[in-house]
Amino acid sequence: MLKPIITFIGTINHIQDRRDLILITDYFEVQYILDYLSYPAPDDDDHMDFSGLFVLVGDGDYEEVYAFEGCVPYLYKDLWMINTQWTADA
Repeated sequence: MLKPIITFIGTINHIQDRRDLILITDYFEVQYILDYLSYPAPDDDDHMDFSGLFVLVGDGDYEEVYAFEGCVPYLYKDLWMINTQWTADA
């Protein structure tokens, strides 16, 4: 089972020069990726409502996923990285 790990990394300004990231703001695509990453975790009562993502795709999987609230990626908006780790929980 995947467990999402959310890390605050600053603002979108920190990744503004990354040309390898893909911006995703479509509601259904964002929800699909978040579901794929098991976000929010079933035991997470205080989760963020992300509606925009920056993703790096490599080898058919998401290598890096950055999330923000809102659909417009203004440079001053807070940015979180979503990592995943495997757990033994079933």
